[in-house]
Amino acid sequence: MKFSIIKLLHKKGTTKEFENYRPISLLTVFSKILEKIIYKRLYFYLENYNILSDEQFGFREKLSTCSATNALINSILISLDKNKFVGGLFCDLHKAYDSVNHAILLATLEFYGISGISNKLIRPLLERQISES
Repeated sequence: MKFSIIKLLHKKGTTKEFENYRPISLLTVFSKILEKIIYKRLYFYLENYNILSDEQFGFREKLSTCSATNALINSILISLDKNKFVGGLFCDLHKAYDSVNHAILLATLEFYGISGISNKLIRPLLERQISES
């Protein structure tokens, strides 16, 4: 299941610089099916035990960037109605996934009860990425 073919997809800029490419993993059908099953069960667990924050909009059913924008604007308007000062700090998390510390992610999964077989399925994928960094 760890077999994949890596293709480089040009994102932007000159084709002569490696940073302008994004690696794409072409996976086997079986691993994609298993990944979907793991995702659905993990998502159900996180939703069922209210682990995800209400401010988490990405990768959640019926929530989108529009939902996040609406929540932000609503929060600003409520604060302005109460004569509070409003400020904003916006960060572009370019390559955000690449900046995730997988060792901390694994510890967080353990903290929230993702253990046993589930953890054994996820751990090798993340550990491989830890060793490649």
